[in-house]
Amino acid sequence: MLPGEHTRDYDALAAELTEEWAPEGLTERSLVDRLVGLYWRKQRLDRYEHAKLQQRIQQIREDNVSSREIQKLKAWGPKFQDAASGEEVDEILCELDDVYGDYIEEKVPYDEAPDAPPRGPAIARVLADLLPLDRLEGPAKFIALVNPDVIESDLARSDRIDEAIDRTIKRLMQVKTAKQIFPNMRNAKAEPKWINVPALAGPSEQVNEKEQNVELLGKVEVFAKPSPSWPSVPVDYNKAILSIT
Repeated sequence: MLPGEHTRDYDALAAELTEEWAPEGLTERSLVDRLVGLYWRKQRLDRYEHAKLQQRIQQIREDNVSSREIQKLKAWGPKFQDAASGEEVDEILCELDDVYGDYIEEKVPYDEAPDAPPRGPAIARVLADLLPLDRLEGPAKFIALVNPDVIESDLARSDRIDEAIDRTIKRLMQVKTAKQIFPNMRNAKAEPKWINVPALAGPSEQVNEKEQNVELLGKVEVFAKPSPSWPSVPVDYNKAILSIT
């Protein structure tokens, strides 16, 4: 969990997706777990984009405040320029906020040397060199916040996560569909099955070949049976069958 993330939110997301897909078996559970991770990454990306936008808003707000404060401090420059003595400089410093006074004391420290340059003009030069930041208000602030390059980059990352989610859902649906078509595929055993073949209209050549040969052989025997007036001649039944067929 990153800062700002909570385990209870992740568990709630996992419970919701588990209820939606009702995974059965290791394959479906692993796919649902992957879905949980992808949806969590998508939510994290949304939080990241929101935090980044809030950070830019805060930075612009701080820059605008700093710009106004610099303008106020620069306005004291002419007074320091006209200060003829150190006492007058101290009086002006007493009129300023402590933050401004500390800044001036840091930039132009007090010098007690007799030949030290006048402090008032030195402070005036420091204040004149201050450059206020560009203040962003209205449309200028909106343009600074809405960066097309940043939006396009964030959208590309979001699209890649959506594509991964779509592929995982498609795979999960394929697994569930396969289980519906073959519900007992894992425990199925090869068992012989009787196939009912409808009765044929006529005798098949292969099935009744033996019966036809026996019938022909009987005809040959009748045909070849010797008559009382015929001489007794041995009969070759194979040749007789071939001659008839």
